[in-house]
This record gives sequence, C-alpha cells and structure tokens, in this order.
Amino acid sequence: MSKNSRILCPQLKHLVMSAEEAAKLISPGANVGMSGFTGAGYPKAVPGALAERIRAHNAQGGKPFRINVLTGASTAPELDGKLAEVDGIEMRLPFQSDPICRDRINSGTMNYADYHLSEVAQYAWSGFFGKMDIAIIEVVGIREDGSLIPSSSLGNNKTWIEQADKVILEVNYKQHERLEGMHDVYYGAALPPHRKPIMLTEPNQRIGDLYLRCPIEKVVAIVEIHHLSNQTTLHDESRNIFWRFLSAK
Repeated sequence: MSKNSRILCPQLKHLVMSAEEAAKLISPGANVGMSGFTGAGYPKAVPGALAERIRAHNAQGGKPFRINVLTGASTAPELDGKLAEVDGIEMRLPFQSDPICRDRINSGTMNYADYHLSEVAQYAWSGFFGKMDIAIIEVVGIREDGSLIPSSSLGNNKTWIEQADKVILEVNYKQHERLEGMHDVYYGAALPPHRKPIMLTEPNQRIGDLYLRCPIEKVVAIVEIHHLSNQTTLHDESRNIFWRFLSAK
C-alpha cells in the first residue's frame, strides 16, 4: 500500500494486491463490466494482467479463455487492445475504436453489438446481457465509509457496481485528487414504466451524489496504480487547424 494511501476505508485495506493477483479472480466466460468512456477513466493494470493470464492459458491448448467485455464507450489499447491481441474477448459492447478489436470483429472472431450508449445501462439493469459477474472500475480514491471518488469518467460505472457480484477497484494516483466533487451521480432512476422525470431545472443544480456507492462486501480486490490515460497525438494538420482556430478574429 502506498505511503500516502488514498484507501481510507479500514475494512478494505487488506484487499490491496497486484494486478496479477486480481486478474486471477476473473473466470473464463465471465461478463465483465469495465469503467471507461472514450479513453478516460478505464482500468489500466488488471486488463493487461488478465491478457497475460489468457495468453498463458491458451498456449496450453484446451478450451479458449475468453470473456465478455461491457464498458461505457471506447477505451484504449491497455484494455481493448491487450485483450483483443490474445483473442480474449468473446463479446464486446457497446462501442469500441481499437484497431485490433476492429480486425477481429470484421473477421468474425469477436462478437460485437453496437448499442446506443444511453441504452446500455437500462438493458443491463433489465438482465438482457445476463448476470454481471464482476466489475473493474478505476477510481481516484476510496473514502472512509467505502464510497468511491470517481475518476475522469462515469460511463456505466454506477450500473456495473450495482449489477456485479464482485468489484475490483483500480485506485489511480495519476488521476488528480481535485477530481473529487466534480461528479453528479444520479441514484433516482427506475426501469420503465416506473421511471420519473429528472427534476433538473437549473444549470447549477445537483441531482445526485458526489460519490459512487459500493457495498463493501462486493469489493474483492484493490490495485494501486500510477498510470496516465492514453493520450492521442495531434498530427501536424490537426495542429495547424487548432492554431488557425485560435488566431481567428
């Protein structure tokens, strides 16, 4: 555990482990909900460790080790790319932008469902995708009461935590602590036909919580990481457009 730990809940401190140890908790065929939305807030250590475990398993022959991956949107090479490289994804939804995933989808070796991003949480909540076995969520920190400080995206994290039997948390120290207080996590939703209007009527109004709620008993592993999110490099053409835009009068 880091000297200046962001894991403040006493009941969870004993669950800190390596990414390799955490990856052992994920079974073949599992439905895995992962954080991440367009390259922000995705888990960066456990997917790679799981990919290496899958690579070693499949090298021995026998039934392939594959999982179903559900996220908020696209992620990054550390997640989609590493798992696709070892042919570790059976089903991917609702969106991805990884070139290795794309090749496998187009060749028919990876199943893919392109859902509207706003519909996925409701479908998961309704059980359309089957039981959610485990969620892997990046967070900024864990508070004394076990609530979670969200990272740089929320996506479907609330739903994954609620629906999953088990939760693995990646506490990323490269995500700034001042992200705390930036989020508004709405817990008033309901499934149709019981859904009510969201009474958001002012631009400075909050409708939810600052933190993600996670039952302490669901957490099975915590991995501490110091990883930056994948950064897209601007090409010269993009830079020229950028500077022309800024200098326009």
